[in-house]
Amino acid sequence: MARRKGTTTKKQVVIGKQEYLNHQTGEVEQFNVINTYDTDFNFEKIWLSHILESLEVIGNQKIKVLNWLLNNKNSDNQIIATQRIISEKSGVSYPVVNQTIKSLMDCKAIKSQQKGVYMLNPDFMFKGHNKKRMNLLLRFNQIEDIEQKKVDHPELEEKKNEENQGE
Repeated sequence: MARRKGTTTKKQVVIGKQEYLNHQTGEVEQFNVINTYDTDFNFEKIWLSHILESLEVIGNQKIKVLNWLLNNKNSDNQIIATQRIISEKSGVSYPVVNQTIKSLMDCKAIKSQQKGVYMLNPDFMFKGHNKKRMNLLLRFNQIEDIEQKKVDHPELEEKKNEENQGE
């Protein structure tokens, strides 16, 4: 398995000097006050719209689907649309949309939260602050846990479907 570069690091900022009373000696001593927080690190800035326009010129229909997905994600990295809607709005055939979504899911670029709701992996693309990205990454990874339970325990999914049909 390839080793990933770290994407966050601790950053220290000196806020200033402050005086503190040493309770053992009774002396007032001066200390530097330092604030430490997590920040993004080891990333490269890209202008996605320019790259996607350039790739779309090449003409690959899958690139058109990817372009549509990235342009239509919300602030929670979700794409809310069925494959049929994606096909209609992107101008790409349904089979190509289906194949592209499957390929993106196979490489963990997106996951299906429910029918018609996909979530883009925040490690691939995210706009916002580190704290929100970490929260969305946690949600993204929980989707995988739910999907894995369906694979490990198909009887639970069948029971859920039977309960829904009885309503």
